[in-house]
Amino acid sequence: MKNIISNCVPYKDMFNYYNLITKIDPGYKLVFNQRDKLFMVINSAKNNQICLKFSMFSFDLFKKLQMSRIENSKYLFQKIDNYNQSLEQKKIKKLKDNVTVKSFDLINYSKRTSSITKQDIKKIIEE
Repeated sequence: MKNIISNCVPYKDMFNYYNLITKIDPGYKLVFNQRDKLFMVINSAKNNQICLKFSMFSFDLFKKLQMSRIENSKYLFQKIDNYNQSLEQKKIKKLKDNVTVKSFDLINYSKRTSSITKQDIKKIIEE
C-alpha cells in the first residue's frame, strides 16, 4: 500500500473536481499515480484506502463515488441481487424458448418421415 501511495501526487484541477470529491467525503483525496498514469480517489481517513481508480474524468464519477460509500452498501447489494436474478430469468426463458423451437422442429420432421434416427435428432438439436 505504501508503494502505491509513494507514486502518487495530489491533484488539484481547474474544473473543481477535487472540491466536489471532498464534499462527498472530507477524507477523500484526489491523487495522480505517476507510475500507472491513473487518477485515484483515496480515503485518507481510512489509512489511504483506494476508493476508485480511473484514467479519465467522466460525468458519472461523482455518482459512482456516492454509490460506493458504505452507507449505500445495502442498496448496492440489492441492486446486484436483482440484476443477477433478472439474468437467471433471461437465461431460463432463452433455454425454454430454445427447447420449444427444437421440439417443434423435431415434430415437423417426424411428420415427414416414418422413422427418426439418433443422428437425425442430433442434427436437429445442434442446428
